[in-house]
Amino acid sequence: MDNLWIATELFYPEQTSTSFILTKIANRLSEKFSVKVVCGHPVYDRNIKTGKYFTLNSKVSVHRVKGMSGNKDSLLFRTVRFVFLSLSMFFYLLKNVKKGEKVLIVTNPAPLVLLMSALKKIKNIELIILVHDVFPENTVPAGILTPQSIIYKLIKRIFDKAYSKADQLIVLGRDMQKVIENKIKRYTKTSKVSIIENWGDINGIYSVPKENVFDQTSPLLDKIVFQYAGNMGRVQGLLELLEIIKQVDNEKLAFYFVGDGALKKTMIDYVNLHKLKHVYFDGSYSREDQLSVLNKTDIAFVSLAEGMFGLGVPSKAYNILASGKPILYIGEENSEIDLLIKEKGVGYSFRHYQKQELIRFFNDFDESSAADLKLKKKKARTAAEESFSEEIILNKFYYIIE
Repeated sequence: MDNLWIATELFYPEQTSTSFILTKIANRLSEKFSVKVVCGHPVYDRNIKTGKYFTLNSKVSVHRVKGMSGNKDSLLFRTVRFVFLSLSMFFYLLKNVKKGEKVLIVTNPAPLVLLMSALKKIKNIELIILVHDVFPENTVPAGILTPQSIIYKLIKRIFDKAYSKADQLIVLGRDMQKVIENKIKRYTKTSKVSIIENWGDINGIYSVPKENVFDQTSPLLDKIVFQYAGNMGRVQGLLELLEIIKQVDNEKLAFYFVGDGALKKTMIDYVNLHKLKHVYFDGSYSREDQLSVLNKTDIAFVSLAEGMFGLGVPSKAYNILASGKPILYIGEENSEIDLLIKEKGVGYSFRHYQKQELIRFFNDFDESSAADLKLKKKKARTAAEESFSEEIILNKFYYIIE
């Protein structure tokens, strides 16, 4: 078997989406390659019960490079850690990878993209980049850099050239494909850009009646629940969402935020300051808890900050579909999730500027919307089964990476 190297910050047994996806890809590709993974030590999930749906194939070998510990919500620490981790992986691969071997990397940590483009030149490797987010473009909606700054323009030019060195770029959606093709066109006409979406766990996640997963004393049990579950970070547009929720006057609705992240405390402070009685919070959850968590809602939020067109596709959307729940998407028009909702009829889609329309949507939502909601729930599960199952998506990786 030929060697396939995978370099990633996060890998099994961590349960973050990147780790879960890369582990599943490694398992599938181990059927035709000798898969060797280079990664960091667990950072987000240290004491983990992975469960029967998340295992690592014994044929996949894993080497963990030295990392750093610290405050993962600190931007400065994350930057230093990413550079250190990327250098550690680079030097390990420089020593161990052989000429012409395949190296698959994911775009996190970002410095690894630069270093692997250098490794390609040094060792003449076949470089495959799985694009989960696009750097440095994603720093703009996060409020870290401005596109007019000299630093941003310099970094972008360096990364554009590094991306263009890849033999193959795998993106998560049609909007991201446009962004990446535009990013590299100045430097290459040979890099291949393919779309492989994320998938939903249709075996482990399915529809369960809400009353079966809520405590019978829960104030959410008799409400129409809109839920956001996942990372409460800088690019989800959650503070803007709370500003809209503040103006909603509909006692039938509840807004339920589950998870953790850099903005959670700010969100809680906002809710307390404005005395928003219809907003609830819950803590972080494991992958094994997703069946319960996703069934504690009627409609699930998927949101991206303004300016995120083509810079990321939330993987959570596909497990939401698997749970048979419609999506309420707030994001750019013609982004992958917006197109998915329009084409499959699996939810509702709004732009950031449609604040009044969104407030009206919430205020008008009641039992009379039940028939439409029921139909969308059915379509959501069907879409997951027919288009976004693990088997379907992993087969795409198996046949595209040759």
